[in-house]
Amino acid sequence: MDARAIAELLARCQAGDKTAWDTLVDAYWQRLFGYALRATGNAELAQDLVQETFLRIVQRLGRYDDQGKFEAWLFRILGNLVRDHGRSLARHPTQSTVIESDGERMEMTDELAGKGPTPFEPIHQREEVDALQSALRKLPEADRQILLLRHFADMPFKDIARTLNCPIGTVLARAHRALGKLRGLMEVGHDPSEPD
Repeated sequence: MDARAIAELLARCQAGDKTAWDTLVDAYWQRLFGYALRATGNAELAQDLVQETFLRIVQRLGRYDDQGKFEAWLFRILGNLVRDHGRSLARHPTQSTVIESDGERMEMTDELAGKGPTPFEPIHQREEVDALQSALRKLPEADRQILLLRHFADMPFKDIARTLNCPIGTVLARAHRALGKLRGLMEVGHDPSEPD
């Protein structure tokens, strides 16, 4: 969607046009979800983070002045939510639920959902995805963010530069370096004795 079409949609959204809002959500949902899924490795959490992103857009849309930077703003909000969740998870790796019944109170603590594979994925595909997720997590935050925006959110480098407030040359250099690091991490995780 070009900048002019986005500006028109945003103006209609600010005027309360629900159809325009649905069109805006439809235009970005898959790309945002792809980014969040690869960043978190958890489909349910990714969906929650995308919904939270759109909620924040709704809350701020009345004050938003479009200057052709909507997509950068959208992905910056999601990137911040992903980063905040990662920090929170590092501090609180389990989730507790308190159940009260007949005057008794019981607390149940479970690992957060989404760490394990789903039963519907083929085993080799799960292993490849797990290896990629593990390698991505080992990258520095800036490198990981560029790769996620480029390859999982399908964002052009000039838009990544705008989103991250970096010169495009810096983004291109980081992307090249990050891909090299990712390849190295993936090769280290590959057992050369196993057939391809």
